[in-house]
Amino acid sequence: MHKIEPKLEQRLQDMPNRAVDLIVRTEGDPSPHLEWLAAQNIEVRHVFKLSPGVAVSAPGRDALKLLTQEWVVSVEVDEGVRAT
Repeated sequence: MHKIEPKLEQRLQDMPNRAVDLIVRTEGDPSPHLEWLAAQNIEVRHVFKLSPGVAVSAPGRDALKLLTQEWVVSVEVDEGVRAT
């Protein structure tokens, strides 16, 4: 299983300086990794409690660093939820 959809990975590569909002699913509690995220220029916007993960914002080049971390299960675009 891939951590990221190929189209999203390409988008991050193509826009290294543009911030992207992402959902990062983690293996267990993400709290021990918050310091690492901050050091990588990845802004944590929300820490999820029910499903382990974080909502982040980061330039494409920094977001790609997530893919090298064993504790990262998946990375996807944070598109928000709308009621209809």
